Amino acid sequence: MTDYPAARTLAEQLTALSEATRIQLVHEIAHGPCTVGVLSRRIGAAYVNVSHHLGRLRAAGVLTNSRDGRRVAYSFADGVFTPSQAADILGTLHFGGWRISIGRTAGK
Repeated sequence: MTDYPAARTLAEQLTALSEATRIQLVHEIAHGPCTVGVLSRRIGAAYVNVSHHLGRLRAAGVLTNSRDGRRVAYSFADGVFTPSQAADILGTLHFGGWRISIGRTAGK
């Protein structure tokens, strides 16, 4: 059985993922760390919107960021993502005892 604090954390992480733009961002970051500008161009969304969604994912503990001067790169928080060697799976998100696999052609 999952205890309440673990269930609450899982719910917050899943809620953070439950938006189309955030799903696109997670799929892009699964290929490697990215800046807001790069992500904005890749998914065709405004910089300010991408920044907002990345902030939501970071607040939920899905992403982390690192700064190099003025550039901020976003990547998965420790233990959240494991790349896959399978031909059809890009990697797996780990949320406590729950797993979500990301297909290489997610959404296509």
